[in-house]
Amino acid sequence: MKVRHAMLALVVLTVGVTLTSVAAAGPDAAKQRVAIDMAGGQRFSLIPLQTGALKPDSGPSTADPQRGRSFTRQGQQVSIYNITYTLSGKQGNLTIQEKNEWVDVSQKNARGFDYRPGVAIGTWKVVSGTGAYAKVVGGGRSAHAGMGKQWFIRLEGYLTPR
Repeated sequence: MKVRHAMLALVVLTVGVTLTSVAAAGPDAAKQRVAIDMAGGQRFSLIPLQTGALKPDSGPSTADPQRGRSFTRQGQQVSIYNITYTLSGKQGNLTIQEKNEWVDVSQKNARGFDYRPGVAIGTWKVVSGTGAYAKVVGGGRSAHAGMGKQWFIRLEGYLTPR
């Protein structure tokens, strides 16, 4: 009798875990974790970090930065930027908006430039797309490191083809 109850409990537990997994996979099943790397804002690489509908892509990119306000937070100068990126890949175009916060990492200007090297973190979201990106939605977090022409961007997040 105890063995029968134990078997029944195991079956109920298995069914419960299966149903919970299926329910959890529902709306999030199509989400795909991706990274978008850019160097100097002139070229991009879209890198799937998990399997899904979106495939690796690359091509030219443009950046349209709009400087917002600057302020001091806990003694450190912070500059807000709103940037629109247009990524033109082999699979279509993807337009992304990002908001980030830049801080200086030195008092000296980057060699050969009239600005200081800095780092930034922010958030981004898809605004529109064409081709394979026509109905893609999503967004995530961003990180930047800039020192003269050596400017690196990494966007990581989730994209969902609809």
